[in-house]
Parts: sequence; C-alpha cells; structure tokens
Amino acid sequence: MVTSVIDDDALLPLAFSLYSSPGAYGLLLGAGVSAPSGIPTAWGVIENLTSRVAQLVGESPEDSVTWYESKYKQPAQYETLLERLAPTPLERQRLLRSYFEPSDDDRDNGRKSPTPAHKAIARLVRAGTIRIIVTLNFDRLMEQAVQAEGIEPTVVASPADAAGLGPLHMLDCCIVHLHGDYLSPSSMLNTLDELKAYPPEMTDLLQRILGDYGLIVAGWSSVYDPALRDAIARHYPSRLSLAWVDLSEPKAEATQLATLKRGSFLHSSADQAFGELADAVEALAMRETRHPLALSVAVETAKRELAGGKVAIGLHDRLGQEMTRLHNLDDFHLPNHRSAEEHGGYPGMFARVREASRVPAGLVATLAYWGTDVTDRWWLDDVGRLAITARGSGSTNLLELRHVAGSVLFLAAGVAAVASRRYGLLKQLFALQRPNPYKSRDETVLNVFRSVDAHPVEGAEDLYHFVTPILQESLGIGTDALDDAWQTFEVIRNAFLIETDSRFNEQRDAYLGESERYGDAIVSFGMSVSDGDEPSSATQARAEARLAMDRTVGQIANLYSGGHPHVLVSDLHGEVGFRSPIAERLAADLEAQGKAHELVRGGFVENPFSFALALQAASVALGRTGNDLTWKRPSHHSGVIPSEIWLDTALTPEEIELSQRDAR
Repeated sequence: MVTSVIDDDALLPLAFSLYSSPGAYGLLLGAGVSAPSGIPTAWGVIENLTSRVAQLVGESPEDSVTWYESKYKQPAQYETLLERLAPTPLERQRLLRSYFEPSDDDRDNGRKSPTPAHKAIARLVRAGTIRIIVTLNFDRLMEQAVQAEGIEPTVVASPADAAGLGPLHMLDCCIVHLHGDYLSPSSMLNTLDELKAYPPEMTDLLQRILGDYGLIVAGWSSVYDPALRDAIARHYPSRLSLAWVDLSEPKAEATQLATLKRGSFLHSSADQAFGELADAVEALAMRETRHPLALSVAVETAKRELAGGKVAIGLHDRLGQEMTRLHNLDDFHLPNHRSAEEHGGYPGMFARVREASRVPAGLVATLAYWGTDVTDRWWLDDVGRLAITARGSGSTNLLELRHVAGSVLFLAAGVAAVASRRYGLLKQLFALQRPNPYKSRDETVLNVFRSVDAHPVEGAEDLYHFVTPILQESLGIGTDALDDAWQTFEVIRNAFLIETDSRFNEQRDAYLGESERYGDAIVSFGMSVSDGDEPSSATQARAEARLAMDRTVGQIANLYSGGHPHVLVSDLHGEVGFRSPIAERLAADLEAQGKAHELVRGGFVENPFSFALALQAASVALGRTGNDLTWKRPSHHSGVIPSEIWLDTALTPEEIELSQRDAR
C-alpha cells in the first residue's frame, strides 16, 4: 500500500530516521531537482540539438526529434548529434558545456547554479546524514553544492569509475551519475533504448546501493527509465523504507513501484522538502533529541532564523502554515454544536485541539521572547481569532472550543513577553479585542481568557503543566526564572483586570482620601510626640486611618475573579495573612520607582500609583484564595496549617518537591 501526505508530518519521522541513522539513506535525484536552476532537462537538450541540425540543412520542423530520426534513420543520441554539429572534440565539448555551465548573464540572474534543494542536501552531507547520491542529471550542481560545504565528493560518471570504486561506507560523499554527465558525452544516456539496460559495472554499483541504503526519491517521474524501475523492484528490500518527494501527482509507473515497495509520497517540492529535512536534522542534532518532536524542530529553526539579523521569511511562512493548520482543524468547523457525542466526545476533541496548539504556541512563545515589533504582527491577530465563539446555539463547550487553543497561545505569549520584559507587547496582547456574540460591542481577549483554563477535561493536564514544557523549549531559561515569569504574568494580568474594572476608579479615589487622612494622622502623631502631649488620640487616629486604607484595598480586592492561577502565596503573619510575594514586591518597586519602573518605561503602566494599588488588591485577593485552600486541606484536621501554598494545586512547595522526587 502506498501512502500520500501533503504536509510535513511525515518529514519529521523521516528527519529523525536520518538523524538517528547517519549514512543509512541514499538519494535518487531526477530532473525535477535541477530544473528550477534553469538548466534544460536531458530531453530539452536533445530537442535543442536536433533543432540545430535541422537549421543546418535549412529546415524548421515542428517536432525536430521525430524529423531527425526519420531523416537519418537513427535515434537522437548525444554523440551522433554532437558529431554532426561540431567537427572537433573541443568544439563538441564547448557546445555541450553551453547547456550546463552558466554564462555571465546566467550568473547575474542566478541561473544554472545550485538550487535550494541542492544546498539543503549538501547540508545533510556536511552533517554526515547523507553520503550516497544517485543523480540522473548530467549537470554538476550537486557537486558544486557539496564542495561549497567544504567536502570533495567522489564522482562516478562512467562504468570505469564504477569499476574502480572502493567500499561505499568508507566514502564521505559519493555522487553517482547513473545516466552519465556532460563532461563525458559518451556516457550520456537518454533514449529509451539506452535506458533499457545499464553497463554491467553501473548495474553492479546500483544493486549495491539499493541493497544497503534506504531511498529518498525526488524529482523523478520513473516513466522513461525501465532499467532503473526494474532494479528498484528487484533489489530494493522491503525492510527499508521508501520516501518519494514530488509536487505533482505521481505517474502510474511511480505509483506502481511505490506500492510494490510500500513507499510514501511526500507532496512537496524538492526545495521545500529537503530544506525542511535539513532544518529538522540540524535542530535535532543541536538538541541531541531522542524523539522527533515537532515542537523542538519548529522552535530551534525559529531561533536560528531570528538570530540571522534579517527578516526571517521562512519563519514567517512556517508560522503561517502552522496557524492555518490550527484554524482549519475539523473540530473548529462542526456541522452543528448540539452535542459533543455526535463528534466522538468532548475529551477527544479537547485533546486534539490541545495537541494542535502545541507547535503554534511554541513558535508564538519564541517570537514573543526573541522577536520584535515586526514579528509581533505575524501572530497577534491569530490569538484574537482563537477567542471567537462560534455562531449558533448548542453546547457551550463546543461553541467555545477555539478558546482551548486560544488560552494556550495567550498564556505562552504572555509569560514569554514577561520573561523577556517586553511589556509593550504585553499591553498589546491585553488590548486585543474580539466581537462578543451576545452583546453589541467588542470585548478584550483578556476577558475571554481570564479563567485559568478553558473547559478543562477530567484527567487532562492543567494549563500550567501543558504550557510549561512548551515555554521551556522556547525560552531556554531555568525553572526558577520561568516560574517567576509565570507568577509575574498572573499577578500583572489580575491587577490589570482589577484596574480596568469600571468600579475601580471610584474605590481608588476613596483610597486616596484615606491615604491623605493617614498622612495627616502621622503628622499629628509626630507633632503630639514632639510637644510632649499624650499621643493616645493621635495613635488611634493613625490606626483608624490605616485600617480604613486596608479596608478599601480589601473592597478593591473583591473585584478579583481570577480563580486559582499558578501563584504561590505566603503567610506574612500578624493581621496581614496570606499574600503573593511577587505582587507585594512588584507593588513596592512600582511605588518606589514611579515612572522609572520598567512597567512604565515599557509602555504597560500609565499611572504607577494606580497600578501599584491594583497589585496590592490582587495580592489580597490571591491571599484570600490561599487562606481558603489551607482550611480545606485534609492536613488541617491534624492541626498543621502551611505557611506557603500554590493556588493551582493547593500543595506546598515541599509537597510538590516530594511528589516530583517520587515521580523520578
């Protein structure tokens, strides 16, 4: 059975096979690999040569090849054609070179030079992944590309070359011109009669290659090569996999051969397929990866392109492909939304959407951390699209299924932006809007994703544990730094939601009034002490003013509705109770530094005092959640109240460390 794929899902396992078994695969390259360079195909050269012969005798037939074979009663072969057109060996060589070697004009226009496919294959050769290349082309573009990588290939272009060849596994790179090459016209095979059988020396070499190496075919139709088709059918073992790269629909001969060998067609151009294979192998080698993870390949390739200092066009296109694949997910385009059971059940749908979001989230996180204002525009709108609720009636879970992917991308982008201190990007992320299907106005994506998770499924990873490995892959920072960035993102997100609540300004003004009274009380207390008066009344006034301020912060904290995010809260003892150390520190820094704080300089905060107050309120709200969790823990019955607790798990840091140690 032959399989056909139209995306890079099959390229990644193939890349892993190349990476894990260097030198185990060989390539078979047809005319389709060299054609984009502008070099004519073998048949194109024959047509041009026969046309020139016709011109010499004053004729201009529509089909010059048929005319030639009819007039001279012989097949159109390179040697005889060249002898008719050029009387001396030097002239014949010069004529043939004109088809395969670039002129000054060709060089200026990038013609007759190695294609992206040749260059990508050369990268695979340099990595030691590919050593054997069988080409049906007469040109030397493959040799040029390999030489540009600092490797001198062993070239086999004639039966004599094949007869003197040593063990293949001892060669760094061997390029076999199975049909000959233009530097040796007598070796060039093109007619059907010539291609019915190869010289014995070339046949023996071909059988050695087919018996010992897996095969990746590219740019070969197989229609006009009966001897090669027969050799593959007879000598290529079923234990080896066969991959066939072709952008067009395979011919009947190719389909029959691939079916016989249980091969797979990769619907791609040679340039794209070998480019992605080379990228994937390099990324896997860089990470010493043991498993062909699409995320690893995508992220490492993205980082390499971003490090190039130019607009990463390849990354832009790859991101676009991944986003298109995500948006086109069948689960997002249901005929109806009545019941998940009609579509295989919600847990399966949830899992598919989560998995489909993994690579896009990795690319978005990479761009949010390492990118620029230019690259931000590549993905921000996609996050907004994933906040849209499907139109119609039915199950809320199904109508909001896009939110499952959207919440992953939103968190990955937000935490990455905080980790890189790109607070201007964070502001853009929070400002994204989407139409509200139930109201006549837009709402922010932040409000859509304000809950910790989108329709969680029992037994599935929570959002933190799903996104964290993606961020570790994308950002390359330590566990503590990532945890700090995640908590900072959650604290900023909830403070922002509090500050932008319509009720906040009135309560902030009330807090300002209480703060002024507290300041006055402090002044009065100081004056009473300096005058030697009894300070009890001043002390009481100061305490009441402070209490009023705390009460107002508590009222502002009532605006919080953030659930149980991944935030650690600690018991600060006294009457304060549980608070978020991250929020407390951030609020104190913002109050102390004012407009010099990075949140202000980064364009996220306009009013330092206002946002510091929102942070204090968020800390109080998070602390309340922590306090509730401690009293609900089974350990409370034994009288043990923890001093620290993670809100998303209701576990202490020590308990998490113990569970991780047990898991190892």
